[in-house]
Amino acid sequence: MEFDHVGIAVKNIQQYFDSMLSPILGVHDLSEIIIDPIQNCKIAFATTLNGVRLELIEPLNEDSPIHQILQKKKGGLYHMCFVANNFDEDVKKCLSHKFIALSKPQPAIAFNNRRVIFLSSPTFEIIELVEEIKNL
Repeated sequence: MEFDHVGIAVKNIQQYFDSMLSPILGVHDLSEIIIDPIQNCKIAFATTLNGVRLELIEPLNEDSPIHQILQKKKGGLYHMCFVANNFDEDVKKCLSHKFIALSKPQPAIAFNNRRVIFLSSPTFEIIELVEEIKNL
C-alpha cells in the first residue's frame, strides 16, 4: 500500500485554510470544495510544498461523524489514508491483524467513486483505505 494523505477534521474548510494552512504553514494550494452526501461532509485537498496531501473534512450537519469528532476534541488530525493495491485483499489483511472496520466499503465522491473504508488499528489510529485507480 502507498501513503495518500492525512485527513484533518475542521469546522470550516475555507476558514481553516485562510487562518492556519496558508499564512502560518505556507500551504497555498486548495482544491475546490466537494460535497459528499454519502460521507455526510464537505472535502477539499491541499498540498504542502513538499507534496504531502492534506484532506480537510468539514461536517455537513450534526449527523456527520466529523461533527462528533469536533464535539469531542475540537478537530485536528483525523486519519491516515493509504491506496490499497488490491482493495478486498488489503481490507481482509487489516481485519486479520485485529483492525476493526468502522464503516462498510462505499464509493467516495472525492476519489471518483472508488471505494473507501475506515478502520481502527489495534493502537486506535483511524486508517482509511482507498481503492487503487484501475488502468483501463
